[in-house]
Amino acid sequence: MMRRLFPIAFLLLLTSCGGTALHFTLTMNISEIAKRTELEEASKRVVERRLSRFELKTTDLSLAPNTDGTFALTFSLAEKETADQITKELLTPFSLEIMLFTGKDKEKDMGDLYVEEQGWFTKTGINEKSLVWAQASTDEWGKGEVALEFSPEGHALLSKTFREHVGGQLGLFVRDKLMSKLLIETKELKEKIVIDGIPSPEIAAIFADDVNTGVHVTFSLP
Repeated sequence: MMRRLFPIAFLLLLTSCGGTALHFTLTMNISEIAKRTELEEASKRVVERRLSRFELKTTDLSLAPNTDGTFALTFSLAEKETADQITKELLTPFSLEIMLFTGKDKEKDMGDLYVEEQGWFTKTGINEKSLVWAQASTDEWGKGEVALEFSPEGHALLSKTFREHVGGQLGLFVRDKLMSKLLIETKELKEKIVIDGIPSPEIAAIFADDVNTGVHVTFSLP
């Protein structure tokens, strides 16, 4: 079980009295209707949260289906100076990796990535392409948790890692940041990995939105 969660190119600008209008096309790589509906709402929440980081608000955020199966996302901002940053963030590809902890000695090359106060981590081949879905829920103590479901190929890689490294540790990295660590306690891998102990169900839901949107939705220019 995962533990200890640690606390979208050129911008189309239309300047008017209403501010700066931003336009994006969202493409989903999943066909299941229920999941696409969930991703519509999750994508809007992801954008709203990014805006809130800059203390920006918009009352005209719209996500509408196009005839080709994509979606048109539009909203406007009064604060033009932050539009480039918001656009850059939304267009940056999502990344996720599960890596194996391989040592603490900073002076030695013991892996692919060194994390301060944590140590070296080595790639396992398990990344965002290995994931199918992240599902947030509330545990029996009222805290949040997120179950990660993997593709058959991803599950096979993870199972191999478990078998070969019992007693070792894995790190979950999202956008190159260490989010959680996992102790490999058994050779047998369950169908899903559960990140537990998240301070609140709300934080778990935010994390699941970020992962699902990152894995299944691409933001681009129309």
